[in-house]
Amino acid sequence: MKQLFTLFTALLLLTSTGYSIAGFGLHLDQGFFTVDETTTPLEVAGAEVGSITHHGFSNGYGIGGYLYVDAIPMVDVDLEAVMHLAPYEFSFEQNQGVGISNQKFGWADFAIYATLQKKLFKLSIPLLAKAKLSAGAGVNTHSAIPMISQDMLVSVMGGEDNLEGGTLDTNDLKDFLKENKVSSTGFHIQTGVQFKLLMLDSFLYYRQVFAKDVIPDASSFGSLNLRVGMGF
Repeated sequence: MKQLFTLFTALLLLTSTGYSIAGFGLHLDQGFFTVDETTTPLEVAGAEVGSITHHGFSNGYGIGGYLYVDAIPMVDVDLEAVMHLAPYEFSFEQNQGVGISNQKFGWADFAIYATLQKKLFKLSIPLLAKAKLSAGAGVNTHSAIPMISQDMLVSVMGGEDNLEGGTLDTNDLKDFLKENKVSSTGFHIQTGVQFKLLMLDSFLYYRQVFAKDVIPDASSFGSLNLRVGMGF
């Protein structure tokens, strides 16, 4: 038992004397963006039969996981898989007075981030903890569900002729979202702090993403990111 305790203590001291060569854990973030409220007409055979309103939304949250490798000289390699989510409401108004108001729906985006990071500054507490400031850049890919539109309603309500009196088919809705996902690629820059206590890692950093069509009518968005995990 004493030998096992000595080995465990030595391992902790070893990992605390330098930064981990690899790590993984949980990723959480809050986005910084705004989607304005918009209203567009619904038309059947060129005649306006109603309107659809997106009531707008802002920010949103992300959850996922990360993996990094710090075994390459000069830079760290960082990979993340994140699901971003934001609820919003929409209204579907028809000229004949029938419609739905303030129904809940959601925007979602699945993203992969690959980043190269470089250390800018390091602070150490001997045998206990370390912190470092780093900055990085990388590429990202996104797969987002589309916003509610006339094309979506035509598809899920049995055709254009049913816009005024049809009912929504949830199976058709699922198929439409899969077939019409919004795919995009872009790049990002980020900077933040990593704090390491023995084998526990935490990261707090800001990221700016440049990718068209991920956020409706926007070419970029920011996020504040928190990660908690293990480093080895």
